[in-house]
Amino acid sequence: MDDGRGRRQLAMIEEVCGLGLEVWLRGGWAMDFWLGGITREHEDVDWFAWARDAQVLRERLVARGYEVRRADDQQVDLVRDGEELSFALVARGDGGRVVAAGGPWAGTAWPEGMLDGVEPGRLGGLECRVVSPEAQIEIKRMMPVWVPERPRRPKDAVDAARLEAALERLHAVDGTLTHEGGAFLDFREYGCGDRWSHGRRWVDAKHLRLPAEPAGDGRLLAALIGHEQFRDDYAGGGVLPRGRRHGPYWRRLITPGAYEAVGRERAARVLREWADRYDAVPAELGADLRREVFDRVATADAVYALTGVREGDFHDWGGVHGEFHEFVLVDRTAGRLTLLVAADD
Repeated sequence: MDDGRGRRQLAMIEEVCGLGLEVWLRGGWAMDFWLGGITREHEDVDWFAWARDAQVLRERLVARGYEVRRADDQQVDLVRDGEELSFALVARGDGGRVVAAGGPWAGTAWPEGMLDGVEPGRLGGLECRVVSPEAQIEIKRMMPVWVPERPRRPKDAVDAARLEAALERLHAVDGTLTHEGGAFLDFREYGCGDRWSHGRRWVDAKHLRLPAEPAGDGRLLAALIGHEQFRDDYAGGGVLPRGRRHGPYWRRLITPGAYEAVGRERAARVLREWADRYDAVPAELGADLRREVFDRVATADAVYALTGVREGDFHDWGGVHGEFHEFVLVDRTAGRLTLLVAADD
């Protein structure tokens, strides 16, 4: 693999991402960004871009020293220092589907969900929009069918296998923890009235039984992230077996390292300040909060807070929560792990 060429192409990707336009990596670089590592050398850098942005895209790249090789209603190709950028142009068709913008296949739909609701890819410290891995697999497998004159390429089969394996790992369910139910406290159901009229406030607690064999906290956090109950967007969607969102964040960006060990006192203080943010809670709600939240925090052997995520890890509509506090309570005496979320939306 030519490391120099790879570095040049990565610099070009960073440059294009900084143009301020909506573009998505496709092809081999899209795969590498989604996998988080460089798998092979790439001949060029392939993208999708909106047809409406084609002229601005071309002008901005020409101003940066690129030479136009092709520019029509189907595709824009540019080159600089021997490295090529290729932009397939797309538009929205009937029903909002992404379609080819021009050429002999104008109006033909690309795979559903190819660009919408896809978590960004990351490689090193660089983040970029990418085509969904499912669409990448479909395109690599179906392109010779869609375009019969294009031969099947061994690298496409290898790429598809890599992406499928990564998706299997993403959707695999960890059976270390056993879900035992939970509790949901909606502040509106306690007669809080206008004091909470700014929005909805709630606490969600999911209880999971610890395994019979001892497991360290790091293993328990990994098992929690891999559990089906973790696939909850906490915004009305509920638990989705193949869900990619956890609260406001892309699920695959959350690792055990995103949780910080905090003391019981700190966790209780954060939750108490949140609960009393606008006014003292009614007596009935206070009793339920004590039973479902504060008593459980007080008896936990270890408490972890989800602090190692940021706004850049938000999914496509991840800013809907005004506040989002997440704690993991490990109570080895009770043999229970509790995933505790307190939020406003």
